[in-house]
Amino acid sequence: MRVYQLVVLAVVLGTAIPVGLHYQAHHVWNVHQIGVGFFLWLNSIICFWEICLLLKIDRIEKEYAQFKLDYEGRELDRVRDYFFSKVPLSKALSPNSWSQIWSSYALFDSSYANRRSYGFFIDIGNGFSAIIPSLLFLYGMTFHFMPARILGFIGLLSCYQMWYGTLIYYVSYLRNKRSEGKLTLVNGVVVALLNSPWFTFSIWGMRAAIQMIIDQSYAIFLR
Repeated sequence: MRVYQLVVLAVVLGTAIPVGLHYQAHHVWNVHQIGVGFFLWLNSIICFWEICLLLKIDRIEKEYAQFKLDYEGRELDRVRDYFFSKVPLSKALSPNSWSQIWSSYALFDSSYANRRSYGFFIDIGNGFSAIIPSLLFLYGMTFHFMPARILGFIGLLSCYQMWYGTLIYYVSYLRNKRSEGKLTLVNGVVVALLNSPWFTFSIWGMRAAIQMIIDQSYAIFLR
């Protein structure tokens, strides 16, 4: 499969399964469960990629150095070439298959090919610390395997961490002038837009978690 097909399939199936299970269990299509569930699964995928970032940073640094020469002035072509490349299903979970996510994105923000940067550490930190809370909240909305108040606190802390990390990432990107010399389109689409779900959907997640804490129930996902 091509990379973009694999990503779309993973996002669609990974979102559809908990949504379907929720309907089967409670006979309701709930906008909060669907919206927050989509974000939590998306973050779980990104967490896996962020773990790959740590595991393959040596490879990423070398790939970035080569891509910087090969794609100078046409960075978007690198994104297209990567997402249209082929990955055997047998290697879909191999960290080597996903290292080029980061060496390609580093053409727009070089901090992801720099193991000493804030961008590098905030993302690997999210990868290891957020994957379990994300999956707990994703399926806890449906199966209620712990008190709503406790899961609400887990969701609140996890979503706040993602929101705050994204905010500081934006500030770091602009304050360190990593946008200088790049097209406005590149800045807006590749950097701002791709990171925007972690700013907007995390607020949605915090809102739902706070309601769970206040109500001490899962009612917000059952209406």
